[in-house]
Amino acid sequence: MSTWIVLRESNFTRLCDTKSLLTVNDSFPRPTITVHRGDTVYVNVHNHGYYGVTIHWHGVKQSGNPWSDGPEYITQCPIEPGSNFTYMVIFSTEEGTLWWHAHSDWTHC
Repeated sequence: MSTWIVLRESNFTRLCDTKSLLTVNDSFPRPTITVHRGDTVYVNVHNHGYYGVTIHWHGVKQSGNPWSDGPEYITQCPIEPGSNFTYMVIFSTEEGTLWWHAHSDWTHC
């Protein structure tokens, strides 16, 4: 299975306050990726944001596949603005609700 993620800065207004947020496929909160135990998913992330970013897959063991774990400068370099990276996420014995989120260099905020 494969899916696309496009990261983009978008202005969102909530409770009369407008902020620039990193959105995923033009939505906030981020979309759900539905998988089954034993699936391997290829997630192609296109970074159209302002800063380097990675995606971390919480609760996914990634045994033998650490380069797709996501912490920037630990298991991979950030996906720089204007570039993309394809994650291979292997769901072996995981089940239940797992979550994913971005890691980013917040020193630029």
